[in-house]
Amino acid sequence: MAKTEREKPRHDTVMDVTEERIARVYAQAFLGAVAKHANVADYVNEILAIVRDVLDPFPDLEDVLGSALLAHEHKSLVLDRVFGPYVSTDVLNFLKVLSQHDRLVLLRQVARQLHKLHSEQCGLATVEVRVAAEISDSLREEIRTKLTNQLGKETVLNVVVDPSLIAGMVVRVGDRVYDGSVHTQLNNARKAMISRAMELIEAGPEKFLQTAG
Repeated sequence: MAKTEREKPRHDTVMDVTEERIARVYAQAFLGAVAKHANVADYVNEILAIVRDVLDPFPDLEDVLGSALLAHEHKSLVLDRVFGPYVSTDVLNFLKVLSQHDRLVLLRQVARQLHKLHSEQCGLATVEVRVAAEISDSLREEIRTKLTNQLGKETVLNVVVDPSLIAGMVVRVGDRVYDGSVHTQLNNARKAMISRAMELIEAGPEKFLQTAG
């Protein structure tokens, strides 16, 4: 089944890559901690549900949990109050570990890495598909089926809604990215125009230095 999440507009930076690596470490640690249970998928789904059902509809809470201005002790009380009655002890303790190390701000990335790692453990291929707006179930299934045929293994889609793309989509399979977004096409066109203008200036600078008469 495809998973959909909304992502706050951002630009990829070295920091984003570092955060993803840190998130992966925490995700691996969580999977190791719950590996003793027979229903590991249930624990992973709890984390995914927190992002989908709590962080997405209540962004102010996400800001509070990720704030460096709020002490761990206060965040721990918030976690107990908001999530305590509804999540397992393992998940609640994991959230508090993230809080203690000032990593609750990475909860969204940790959930993404958990989804990917667990899918890999189950022999599935996790593919991230970024789109500008929600897509229909039929289109999701069409994309999933095509990717399953191309990759030769059952595919799980992680659909991320990113309005900054304008239109089109970006597909990430492992370390490979296939970018068909309008945003990137416009950006490439802009770079091409700038590059062409610089070539013309370098080829005949005197034309651009002449005083209009």
